[in-house]
Amino acid sequence: MNLENNDELEQFKNYMHERFDELERDSRGTAWDFVGLSVSLDYLASLTKIKVKTKEKVRWQSGREYFTLFINNFFPGAYSQFTYRNGSNDLPEQMYCILRCGLAHAFSLYGEPGGHGRTGSIMIGHGEGNLIPAQKAPPRDDSVILNFIPFINDVRTALDSLIEAARSDSQLKDRMLKRIRAQPPLQLILE
Repeated sequence: MNLENNDELEQFKNYMHERFDELERDSRGTAWDFVGLSVSLDYLASLTKIKVKTKEKVRWQSGREYFTLFINNFFPGAYSQFTYRNGSNDLPEQMYCILRCGLAHAFSLYGEPGGHGRTGSIMIGHGEGNLIPAQKAPPRDDSVILNFIPFINDVRTALDSLIEAARSDSQLKDRMLKRIRAQPPLQLILE
């Protein structure tokens, strides 16, 4: 099967929406819901990775760079504009440290070893709202609560925004399709 680029993008988008529908349908109200969602979010963010030129050389963006840019560029603006009670305006970076490096890569909500990410900066739950500020007992800083259904809907929105951006940016589309073809998500095969 040899599909045109836009057909491949549409097939990928539909495939990911089916996975998000499965996650939502099969949700048991546990942390496992967020593990699957965090892995999916990491995959989507990696599709935007580019080479950057520094004074010394050309290199690929770090995970922190492409992940936080993905949140800033494709998620609803409330994520990049969220300010913790302590004054920090770094939710995209906390999402990288806690959800991607912590939950998806280390099966923990403690973030990266070495002090990256603030332990407790993100709490996960299965309530109604999303991006809810939550004050925890000292000595921890305050937290934000990400609830599963509103959060998965925001990931769906980010996917749709990413696909729309790729339709009008041939370089982004080519990078995405190259990555999807080289490392397709589970069960998706584009030939």
